[in-house]
Amino acid sequence: MKKRFRAIWLAVSMGLFLFMTGCVDPLDVGSDLLNEDRASVGFADTLKINALTQRGDSVQVFSPRVPSGTSTFLFGRNLDPHFGTTEAAIYIQPLIPRDFSGQFLRIVPRATNILDSVVLVLPLDSAGIYGRVDGFYGIEVYEVTDAIPSFVSGETVSFYSNRTYNTLPTPLGSATFRPNYRDSVFVRKEVNASFDTVDLKLPHVRVRLDDAFGQRFLNQDSLVYVNDSTFLEVFKGLYLKPTGSSPGLLNFPLNRSWAGVYLYYRNGTDTLTYSFNMGGLGRRISQYSHDYSGSLAGDYLANSTNSDTLLFVQGMQGLMAAVEIPYLTTYAGKIINSAELDLYVAELPDSDLTYFPPIAQIIALRRNSGGELVVIDDVGVNPNNLGTYFGGQPIKQDDGTYKYTINLSLHAQRIINGTVSETIYIAPFPREGNARRMVLKGPGALVKPPVLRVTFTDI
Repeated sequence: MKKRFRAIWLAVSMGLFLFMTGCVDPLDVGSDLLNEDRASVGFADTLKINALTQRGDSVQVFSPRVPSGTSTFLFGRNLDPHFGTTEAAIYIQPLIPRDFSGQFLRIVPRATNILDSVVLVLPLDSAGIYGRVDGFYGIEVYEVTDAIPSFVSGETVSFYSNRTYNTLPTPLGSATFRPNYRDSVFVRKEVNASFDTVDLKLPHVRVRLDDAFGQRFLNQDSLVYVNDSTFLEVFKGLYLKPTGSSPGLLNFPLNRSWAGVYLYYRNGTDTLTYSFNMGGLGRRISQYSHDYSGSLAGDYLANSTNSDTLLFVQGMQGLMAAVEIPYLTTYAGKIINSAELDLYVAELPDSDLTYFPPIAQIIALRRNSGGELVVIDDVGVNPNNLGTYFGGQPIKQDDGTYKYTINLSLHAQRIINGTVSETIYIAPFPREGNARRMVLKGPGALVKPPVLRVTFTDI
């Protein structure tokens, strides 16, 4: 019995010995080398950040090289206590219609052509709208008197949101309307791909124009309708100007083939329709303007004292947040493994995130040697899916607020290397056709100011 007990005790003792020796941390082997590696990796989240709100540059809204371009043409004149007055108007250039083979369709001039009415038809789309659309919107339509060029000195013209063209002083027509996205209203009869005639019914706005304007097209010589160039010599285009105050900004998707000016006329007993279309090669130029007088953003732009507590960011050619990271150069000789900037949305007392939600996607821009705004390298890693690397989408927090996190790793390394500026600009993406806006907390905020989190390795 004693021998059996002695054998059991020996076995247990050996097991405990093996267990204890087996539990020695393998990192103890070569620990001097590993401790050296551990010491070479660092983390910082206390870097000083400077930030202010700045006015944005104009944006490209149309290019003949990419005539389809943006599909969102904002319209309205919205007054907001935070961002002041935002106005979106549009220049349009309806052209001669074409048949399936691309041949121009001419009006046959006859002395017996009598106009019944001339109507501007503007499609409505619930995508791209911002704010409330259950109120009234006002519109005036003017005839443009300046030629809208396609080329200057042999170069293709790109059109920007601050362009202005002269018009006749008296509007051709005006209307006040409430957008209706639910009811499909008859536009015209169309021939579909199977060559059947169908009634085209879609939501749209109709603006009755001056009869004399319409009769003018019926009285033109047939040579006017030879091609677009001859037509544009007698008709330069139209300017759609918002009037009054609108509860938001709506979207006229003018790329659609059936948008345009419709002539309804009679020739004897025949009732005829002829339309000048906007969805083809004609210019569709958004014009944006922002007036911050009397607004919260205007106070921050005008007053440098405590102007970094809030940052204002806006689409179109509106405001941007200029963020400076002045002390990254102290990390010279280090490799940036990761640099992420956290930005928090400010909840103002009268904010309405239901109708004015945070910007869906923000990006970071920098100024190149020519002073132009270009995306930073981190945005360019995967521009078609920014969420996979760059970030920049609003993430709802447990307390109901929103936070953005953007990846600045490549750009931070460029700052350290001295190849780019220390200042980046936070803006919506895209800016054109995007009316979203929001207020961010700045470095002077007492709660949740911007934080830059940097992980680095000593070389």
